[in-house]
Amino acid sequence: MKFTKLSSKFSKLLKKQERGKTIKPEKLEKLRTLLSEKRSRLEQKLSGELTDEKRDSIQTKLKVVSAQLEKLDTMI
Repeated sequence: MKFTKLSSKFSKLLKKQERGKTIKPEKLEKLRTLLSEKRSRLEQKLSGELTDEKRDSIQTKLKVVSAQLEKLDTMI
């Protein structure tokens, strides 16, 4: 799943929770799995040969995904 779509999905679930709505545990677990897979793919990309600009972009995405995973762990 693309980074932007995954981030959008996380934001929607977060807004839903902030409004007081209940989120099914299955959705949270599925999102957690997707975020974990994305983090591992980004880490693999960092190990390859990249330009400085691309490396910075991937590191930023990796930080965002890691923060989302931490937030999701508090939601579960």
